[in-house]
Amino acid sequence: MLVFESLDALDPAVFATGSCVAVGKFDGLHRGHQAILQQLERAATCDAEQGERSRTVVLTFANNPLSYLNPAHCPHPLMSKAQRLAAFADAGVDVCVMLEFDEKLASIPAHDFVADVLVEKLRARHIVMGADFRFGHRGAGDGALLEQLGAELGFRAELVEWVEDNEGEQMSSSRVREALAVGDVEAAQRMLGRAAVVRGEVVHGDARGRELGFPTANLGGNLEGFVPADGVYSGWVVIDGVRREAAISVGNNPTFTPNEQSRVEAFILDFEGDLYGQAMEVHFAHRLRGMVKFESLVALIDQMHDDVARARVLLAGD
Repeated sequence: MLVFESLDALDPAVFATGSCVAVGKFDGLHRGHQAILQQLERAATCDAEQGERSRTVVLTFANNPLSYLNPAHCPHPLMSKAQRLAAFADAGVDVCVMLEFDEKLASIPAHDFVADVLVEKLRARHIVMGADFRFGHRGAGDGALLEQLGAELGFRAELVEWVEDNEGEQMSSSRVREALAVGDVEAAQRMLGRAAVVRGEVVHGDARGRELGFPTANLGGNLEGFVPADGVYSGWVVIDGVRREAAISVGNNPTFTPNEQSRVEAFILDFEGDLYGQAMEVHFAHRLRGMVKFESLVALIDQMHDDVARARVLLAGD
């Protein structure tokens, strides 16, 4: 997948045969976003059947626009920039234009954004976006304007409606964050279509888990992704492309260090080895329990054995 990080860096030759462009924030790449990318691919396939396949292009932002427009209300991202780029590549997108949302970009009028950026620079034949997405200066552009400009400028505007779950609730990045914030990783997984993931580097901890018979891989460095609420979870870790089952702890270990900052650590089932310094992904599948303070070491160890046993049962069913 080709990646461009500024409008000035765009190579006209890449878009010479035309493109199908999806526009949006794509934070989390949940099932609603996936529906947009699926429509993008269908549009490119349609072009191929009529002659030459257009490039599939995602135009998105390196930062949440609220980080510039209203920093106090900007939410923590569900995925890092690198995670989103990897997800777009996995989805088969040909080109990602990932722009920094700043004063210059925010000041482009809606009409000019479509005419000058999407049509002139990207040679868009089809433009796909969520029906609720707004674009251009002060968010003046909407689906109705996109369809109007499509008729004027010669592209096909395709609006993808909300994707709903079985209860009729709309898929959204906000709802995924809300689920993770209370530890409901199963609800988050239903909306994402995959497990929520946090990525970082395995770092040295206090070795307390090893002393108790449950050595853990501690996630440190610059964590990517949205860490769910404190608690104990079942899930997987992925290191060097190998996925292993794990019991995962998120919290500050209230029995020993109640005042420390929360951290993510994974007890990898049936594994021995030195992982320090390696990149690791932690995938959250099920919440086992909340964090509690135990009155004795024996009670803590008994609970840890129970956590691991429950993790095995739950993961065996996934």
